[in-house]
Parts: sequence; C-alpha cells; structure tokens
Amino acid sequence: MNVLELLRAAKDYLAARGCASPRLDAELLLTRALECDRLDLYVSHDRPVSKEERALYRELVKRRAAGEPVAYILGEREFFGLTFEVDRRCLVPRPETEHLVDEAVSLLGGRARPRIADVGTGSGCIAISIAHEVPGACLVAVDAHEDALNVARANAARLVPDADIRFVCGDLCAPLRDDGPFDLIVSNPPYISTAEMTGLPKDVRDFEPTSALHAGEDPIAFHLRLVEEGLPLLAEGGALVMEVGEDGAERLRRHGEVRSINDLAGVARVVVVTG
Repeated sequence: MNVLELLRAAKDYLAARGCASPRLDAELLLTRALECDRLDLYVSHDRPVSKEERALYRELVKRRAAGEPVAYILGEREFFGLTFEVDRRCLVPRPETEHLVDEAVSLLGGRARPRIADVGTGSGCIAISIAHEVPGACLVAVDAHEDALNVARANAARLVPDADIRFVCGDLCAPLRDDGPFDLIVSNPPYISTAEMTGLPKDVRDFEPTSALHAGEDPIAFHLRLVEEGLPLLAEGGALVMEVGEDGAERLRRHGEVRSINDLAGVARVVVVTG
C-alpha cells in the first residue's frame, strides 16, 4: 500500500466516524507515522509504506476516530507562527485566539518594557506569543492549575528562553494584586455555559479540560469577574482584552467601555474593556 492509498483509506474511515476534517486529520497523522511533512505526502504519494509504518499509523488513526484531538495525538499545535507542546493538561490553542494576540500587540504600540498579565494561561500560547512579538515585555501568567502551568513553563523555556515571564498559580486576578499596574490584562476565560456543554464536539467535550471551557450557568461569569478584579489593576491608558462567546460582547457592553473585534466568521470574538 502506498501513501495515497493509505490516505484515502484513513480519510474514509475517519469520515465514517464523524470527524469534521477527515482529510486534514489523515494527512497530519501520516506525517507523524512517516516522520515527514505534508509536502512530502504530495510529492511522494506513490511511496510504499512499510508494515511498521502502517501499524503505527493505524494506532494514530484509531485514537483520532475515538475522538482524541489531533493536537493531543501529535503533542503539539501551531499558534501565531510558533509550535506549542500541548496535552490533556491544557486547552488546545485555537485560530480565533490569534485575534486576541493581534489586538494585544497592536494596543502595546511599541511601548518600551510594557507590563502584561495573562489570566488563565493554559499552554501559555497567549503570553508566549506576546513575549515573542514584543521583546522587552514583562509578563505574569496565571493559571488555577499547576499542571497547566508546567506545560506553559516548558513552552516558554523552549520558545522564548530569554523572555521575562513569571508563572503563578492562583484564582483569576488574585495573584496580581501586588504586581500592578499593568498596561494590559489578557485572558481567554471559560465561556461555555452548562446548557452548551453537552452540544460540544466529542473531541472537545470528552478530552479537553472542562475547567478551561465551562463557565457555569452564565457564559460571561468569568468575564464579569475579570472586569471587576482586573480594571483596578490597570495603568492609566491600560486595557483588559478578552476572548468571548457569540453574544458575550453585547452583554459586556452594559458593564463598561467595550470595543469588539470580529473573527473571520464575523463573530465578535475579542473585546477590549477600559475603565
């Protein structure tokens, strides 16, 4: 069996089991089994695949068919041009969150030595991406779970070894009270309501950490706490930048000066809150 035949079989297998992107998933998993990149798959589609490579690939495809996210199977996910190590201790970084990083970098506007806090850092993708884009930034990254912080620390050590990032375990803004003022506080807090949790795709609902997704009955509960706790910690001219769910921006407008940024689907995905 060659590369093309194996890809077709895996794509059909994954599609039959409800995978949303069976062709892409099949390709990404085959790059791991063959230790190559996706371009190699296209230019070597008639390359024979060994028995050992097929056996490894079958195991990877079975894991994906069972619902495990590709990012966890591969142990990595690209975000903002960097490759982050990820596993079940943290949320898988998503493309829409790149809008938050874009906005944060834009707001900093070339300031020398800005101070930034990332609340709910998870894999560290937001804090580390900002550190990579804004040399000289001083960051504090907070998470309620030490396991997630260990992932973030490892990513920072590998991707931005010279960056000034301090990782702290604690609840939302509580660990920041003695560290302000901050030019920016950024966060991608949980915003999936209890009612919405059951409707999530299996690869999200059954594999990613519930604490990073579930906001309780009110999808903006964490955002409201961040507004209350975070705004007093901002320097003059500072801002709170958060990712939100579909109606989060409109609801937050009642609680402060709010500007929203749409994602590629036209959804108000990022909000900027000022005092």
